[in-house]
Parts: sequence; C-alpha cells; structure tokens
Amino acid sequence: MDARRGNEQIVSGRRYWKVLALCLALTACQAPSSPASAEAAATPAPLAAASPATTPSPATGDPSRYPDASYTDGRLRPAYGWCVDGVEDAGKLQACGKDELAYQEGRLEEGASKAVTGLDAAAKHAFLATQATWRSDTDRHCAAPANAGVDDLQKAQECRLFRVANRADALLAQSGPPDTSYTQATLRPEFIRCVQQARGMNDHIRACGDTELAYHQTQVQAEVARLMNGPDGPAKDRWMDEQAHWAEDTDKRCATTSDRIGPMMDAQLCRLNRYANRAAELHARELAP
Repeated sequence: MDARRGNEQIVSGRRYWKVLALCLALTACQAPSSPASAEAAATPAPLAAASPATTPSPATGDPSRYPDASYTDGRLRPAYGWCVDGVEDAGKLQACGKDELAYQEGRLEEGASKAVTGLDAAAKHAFLATQATWRSDTDRHCAAPANAGVDDLQKAQECRLFRVANRADALLAQSGPPDTSYTQATLRPEFIRCVQQARGMNDHIRACGDTELAYHQTQVQAEVARLMNGPDGPAKDRWMDEQAHWAEDTDKRCATTSDRIGPMMDAQLCRLNRYANRAAELHARELAP
C-alpha cells in the first residue's frame, strides 16, 4: 500500500479515494492483499523509535530488507494518505503518523484483550512473551536512521503503522465470529430455478451464476452511488475505507485457484454470496452527516 495517495489538497484527496472506493466496489479491481504478522504486539512505542536493547536497521522501504511483508504492506485509513500526501515537513509527517498509530494501536489493544480472554496463566504468559518479541522486531526494523530526511522518516513511520495494523487485523479476525458472507446468502428464486433447470450441466449452472452475480453487482453499484452522493464527513470516510477493504477481501478470498470447472464454480459462488450480502447490508445503511 502506498500511503502517498490522493492529490495535494485534502478535498482533491477525498475525490481520489472516492474514485478508488467506487472502482473497488463496482468493478472488482484487484487490490493488494494485506498480510498479517504471525506474531502479537505489546504496548505502544514512540513512532519510529528504536528499542534500547536493539540496533536499528535503516528504514529503506526495500522489501528485501525486511523479514516479511508485514513491514511494508497493510491497510491504513485513507485519512492518513490524505494527511501525508505531498508533505515535506518532518513535524507534520510525524503528526500524521501519530494520529494513525493511535487509531491502529486502539484496534490492536482491543484485539489483544480479546485474544487473552479465557487463557490460563501459562498461556497468557506465552502470549505476552510473543508480544514482547513482536515489539522488539518492530522497533529494530522500523527505526529511522540518524539525521533521516523526510522520505526515510516516512518509510520508518509506515513500517511501524503497517506492523500494528496487520497485527490488529489478525487478532480481531481471530477473535471474531466466523464470517459466513462467503458461503451463505439469500439469492433470488430465479437463480434457484435456473440451477434446477440446468440439470447438473456445469456450463448452464455457471451461466445462471453469471446472471445472478450481475444482478447483485448492479444492486451494490446503486447502493454505493447512493452513499457516495451523501454529505461528506467522518462517517463517509469510515465507510469508504470499509468498502475498499470489503472489495479487497472479496477479490482475495474469491480468487480462482485453478482453471478446472470445480474451483471456478466455487470462486463464482463465493463472489455471488459476497455481493448478495453486501447489497443487503448497504441497502440498510445510512451515513450520518
């Protein structure tokens, strides 16, 4: 994820992110997946500050210099992209990062709290030890070199933000209820009849799915357009972020893994369920001014 998205003005940045959200929601654009760290996090640390017990590695943004992609790719709020776009002042850059870090650390704290709920003393101790290791690794790889310029400061800052955001995503997903939006949905009777009349012929069944998917994609398109035309404000900003993440997750989870008929039909049904469920969700959604 490139945090320097948008244009130089906040208003222009909002327009860019709206186009991105529409693209993701309506045309199923391929968005980069967000890897999650396999480790946990501890208490918040100062932005781009190294742990005294470790030797910082210069933050370069080069993926080969990091142990895994959790340091270089992740899902941050569009507001952060607007804030840092075109910034050439280190103080302003750090202020943008501190605001985003506070948000992501709040999510991380919530996820960590849920993760330790119900654990016995030994398991909780092991979890906290993993947190300490995670934080040490983050501090070591996400530190800016001495006398760093704005570019290096931003690389170090985003390294830390990605790490925290990825871990928060992982813990919250781990502790949440099972997501059935990929496997279950209320579909139209026309689709059910079409599949029944196909009498097991795969090409006909896929044609039924194509027609049903096109219908629900149109419904999502209409609801997205309705919400996008509403008043600007924090509620819309959060929804735009949510919609982009929804499209990214759909593309990732419903990707075709093979050109064989079985996997292709599974991928189609996965996407069909997602769009049908999302259309229903958005239809009931109203954004506060």
